[in-house]
Amino acid sequence: MTSFYHGSYIRYVIGGLGLQLRRYTKAVRTLFTGAKPRSVLEQQAKVDALIARRDWTGLEASTDEMAIMADRVRDPELMQKAGQAFERLGNFARAAELRLSARRQRKGEGANEWTGEDLGADTLLIDLVEDDPRSLGRVIRHARLAGAAAGCAQSATIRVEPRLVSLLQRTFPNATVVPAQQNVVGDKFATFENLAWVFGRDAERLAADFVPLRADPELVQTFRKRYRSMTDLPLVGLSWGSKSHTKDVPDFPEWARFIARTQATFVSLQYGQIKPALRRLRNGNDARLIYDDSVDQMVDMDRFAAQIAALDAVVTISNTAAHLSGALGVPTIFLIDDKFQTAWPVIGDRTPWYPNGVVMRKEGRTWPVVLDDVGRRLSSILTTRSTLSSDS
Repeated sequence: MTSFYHGSYIRYVIGGLGLQLRRYTKAVRTLFTGAKPRSVLEQQAKVDALIARRDWTGLEASTDEMAIMADRVRDPELMQKAGQAFERLGNFARAAELRLSARRQRKGEGANEWTGEDLGADTLLIDLVEDDPRSLGRVIRHARLAGAAAGCAQSATIRVEPRLVSLLQRTFPNATVVPAQQNVVGDKFATFENLAWVFGRDAERLAADFVPLRADPELVQTFRKRYRSMTDLPLVGLSWGSKSHTKDVPDFPEWARFIARTQATFVSLQYGQIKPALRRLRNGNDARLIYDDSVDQMVDMDRFAAQIAALDAVVTISNTAAHLSGALGVPTIFLIDDKFQTAWPVIGDRTPWYPNGVVMRKEGRTWPVVLDDVGRRLSSILTTRSTLSSDS
């Protein structure tokens, strides 16, 4: 069962209406731009059926057919879908190729597009701005690649949403990080697709070259000291909701049971108006779930990063908290549903984007069973962390 958004039925209903409106808009757009060829629709149906059966071997072959078809009919949406499937299946090279092709199909191939060469004295503009400023997952995932790209130019500028500027500037001091609203130019430019093409085609190299984002160390210690004064148990961040209402996530009673059974003090990493949700999750024991209202990730991502970095581990669904925790290098358990819209792998329990994290998928089980499994994995992570702390 999918839980209400932050415990608010009204928000859930509004979100559902928004989803229906988007579907209606897409249908109208299709009506006026023309339907896809029958062969494309049949191929999409075939792929969807393989996903439903979780037939990953068959899916890889069908996705390759889809990619060939997408190239033949010059369909960027189909290229993007095939690229996403390849990444989830672990074929990062093919995924990067298709996503770059999809972008070029939409925008055209620019003469000043960076393709990985050493730029010498030329300047490089790295544009990491999403169409939706609330959606930061892809930005955070590609941020470390922007840092690597900046090392290939004498002067590099990274454009991001304003609330990420401080965090990225601290992490990549050799680049100039500016807010999205600032108009800047470069001799060459790079986007998400260029960065993935240059640095993200080899999963093993992607994991080995991991560079964590750097939170404010003084602020990290301030949070750590404050939370440690409240408990002797390990500190575990928890995020349970997303602005997307299509995700399948544990419901509040299931989360409350998990919290009650786990030997840890949880820290809420959830954004929005969450007080109704806190009451349900705490279930009468306020000390088990800390809510720090000095942190608002929608306004100050640097402070949010410091809060996460102060914790021993994080348990989260797929959302901004998941990507930021993974990018900071904090031991993280990512709870992933059985749908196919995200970039998390469907095979294995690791993602090269965040090598310190563990991917735990639903895989047809009930959420209480999954959360019991999460509890066991979390206990192992906390024991290992405690041993390392004792040895250092």
